[in-house]
Amino acid sequence: MKRTLLIFFSLLLSLSACGKKGPIQPPVIKVPQQAEDFEAQQRGSRIILRWTNPAAYSDGSTLSEIKEIEIWLLEETRESKETTENASQEEKKTPLKISQEEFKERSKLEKVIKREEFPDYKRQFDKDSFGYEYRYELPEKNLTLKRYIFALKVKDRRDKSSDFSKRLSVKPRIVSLPPQEVKLALHEDRIEICWREPKENIDHSSPASVRGYNVYRKKEGEFFSRLNSSLIKENKYNDNDFLFGEVYQYLVRTSSTESSPFWESADSAPAKILAEDTFAPASPSGLILMAGEDFISLNWDINKEKDLLGYNVWRREESQEKYLLLTPQPIRENIYNDYTVEKNRRYHYAITARDVNGNESEKTETRSEEIREE
Repeated sequence: MKRTLLIFFSLLLSLSACGKKGPIQPPVIKVPQQAEDFEAQQRGSRIILRWTNPAAYSDGSTLSEIKEIEIWLLEETRESKETTENASQEEKKTPLKISQEEFKERSKLEKVIKREEFPDYKRQFDKDSFGYEYRYELPEKNLTLKRYIFALKVKDRRDKSSDFSKRLSVKPRIVSLPPQEVKLALHEDRIEICWREPKENIDHSSPASVRGYNVYRKKEGEFFSRLNSSLIKENKYNDNDFLFGEVYQYLVRTSSTESSPFWESADSAPAKILAEDTFAPASPSGLILMAGEDFISLNWDINKEKDLLGYNVWRREESQEKYLLLTPQPIRENIYNDYTVEKNRRYHYAITARDVNGNESEKTETRSEEIREE
């Protein structure tokens, strides 16, 4: 009997141990990840916000649909104006002191971008990446007396919101209005860009705060990229790295700082040009004639144009005024033998060079020769 009771209590204890549970865990709430690659910079009278939408939830699962993006803003009044270049450089190194909790309490909802509006804000940032861009318009008065702090929230179709993105602070500066009257001129070896210096700043003060200029270019279907490595000090720039047949657009911005990060104006009005090759090759030089037994041989110096197609050979007889073309198609060699000649007749020759776009040079200086019958 005692043995039976002992076995019974042992089983009871083992069963109670198997059913023991730990502390209750809160359910995992799945929310979108934060917006990525968030950047903010002033350009002219606007603050440009750029970011990439997340592709996953906080647990790493795929975020299939974003309902909207919220842009939150906190404006802080500054005690004094800071307009020097040193101050603008220094603020890049100063960490943001406001906490996320304080930002949450004091910020306001600036803009809601709904899913159907995403195409209006989508931009190509560089050759391989796309993202979104929002432009915040600064007030005309006292724009340097405030600091603007931005953060983003991402909301999915179930209205689940991400945490705030990193907070970005911008202290606006007085920069100039954009350059005016950008004009383009095509030359054989360059595209020349010229513009007129602005007279005022964005707050209508003068003279314009201009330390130099940056020139941006794009081809059809591409994005604008800066051409100059250092700040341009003149009101013109030569683009030597171009291809004939391409369509290019250019725009120019002023900079109120000497080096990167540049405090730039807004974009100038873009100017467009078709780089059409209408430039003829140089006229060939060094034409020499030599009479053979039954032909006249021509030789000349080689042209150096990269787009050279070949040469045309022209001839007229002593009694003729007009030259006749001896080569139906341009020849690549710089030598030609004319076998369609008769003895005791003087022939006058000239050469032209032709490029792949059909542009033809002026004729060389005329040379004459005849085959004398012995």
